[in-house]
Amino acid sequence: MSGGRGWDLLVEGCTTVAAPGTDAELLARVVAWAVRPRRSLEAIRRSCRDAGATLLRAETAAIRDVVADHVDADDAAAATPLVQMWAAAGVRAALVGDATYPVRLAEGWPETDGPTLLAWRGAAVPDVPTVAIVGARRATGYGTAVAAWLSEAAAAAGAHVVSGGAVGVDAAAHAAAVELPGGTTVVLGCGHGVAYPRPHARPGGLFDRVIDHGGTLASELLPQEPPHAGQVRARNRIVAGLADVVVVVEGGERSGALLTAGAAAERGRTVLAVPGDVRADGSVAPHRLLSEGVAPCTGPPDLLQALGGPRRGETVARGVAAGGLSTLPDDVHALLAARWPRPVRIDELARTTARAVGPLLAAVTRARVAGELADGPEGVRLRRAPG
Repeated sequence: MSGGRGWDLLVEGCTTVAAPGTDAELLARVVAWAVRPRRSLEAIRRSCRDAGATLLRAETAAIRDVVADHVDADDAAAATPLVQMWAAAGVRAALVGDATYPVRLAEGWPETDGPTLLAWRGAAVPDVPTVAIVGARRATGYGTAVAAWLSEAAAAAGAHVVSGGAVGVDAAAHAAAVELPGGTTVVLGCGHGVAYPRPHARPGGLFDRVIDHGGTLASELLPQEPPHAGQVRARNRIVAGLADVVVVVEGGERSGALLTAGAAAERGRTVLAVPGDVRADGSVAPHRLLSEGVAPCTGPPDLLQALGGPRRGETVARGVAAGGLSTLPDDVHALLAARWPRPVRIDELARTTARAVGPLLAAVTRARVAGELADGPEGVRLRRAPG
């Protein structure tokens, strides 16, 4: 379909919500394709996978092939109000592989199950070391306290905290990180037009605080989609996909936190588990993971080490203070010094220095912990003038 007033209105709406680098016309086709019954955004990924597509900067072409010529005027008419809902809420949307779609989440697509589309309110998900802290909704005081303790330490060190926005452990993790340098991302189990969970979605609630402090509310769903069980559980794979490290704090034998841990393991990400009371129902999930060989997380040092920070007893900052030694690899420090005071994005650092992203993120996290680096929306920079 092309042309016609209905199509023009849909593209106009998508032009408003399309994130930088996202093709508004293709976004319009994707949304119009997905509104029809028995179709879904996930079906687009499966079709691309079955067609043998790979994420080599050709993903939008593969998506276009799936949805091309399969939308009509009725689809456009049904999709337009949904896009207008996004626009009214200040939502931005990107397709997998686009400039502002999270790089971690796109890795291996369409073989991996990152969403075809991601829509968010607030800032785009930052490309910095990220930890997912997940656990039970019916959390104990121990569980929420540990989640907040770990989240605060990670966010204070500059790592980003992601979780599912539920009550309990998720909420404790978000609340502890929201005002700290690393910040936080909430992955919703519903569309942006649905107020769920109500305590967090009400005016002045946790979600407003996240937005007000530069964080992110993200969803793979069209705005009217309610939080039914399948979609709430499906969002766990996005939480895992956004993270370098997943920490399971509490959870029962059927906990969604186990799904998050499993999705992380499939992507080769580090999983940690917090030991708990052997008599408590909420210890079943972390203790099962521990029995399967997952490393324990007994405090912030374990988490920071997994993110690439200092090991127990180390004080990385001491080396920087004494004699002006850098914690960074020489070539990374030289590039940041040459660009100072301008920031440099992590992907540019990796490309220019020809370093693998994982070890580079670890080095950057150590430098943040040491106080050597400052970061912002445009990348990282040395805190002090070189020389």
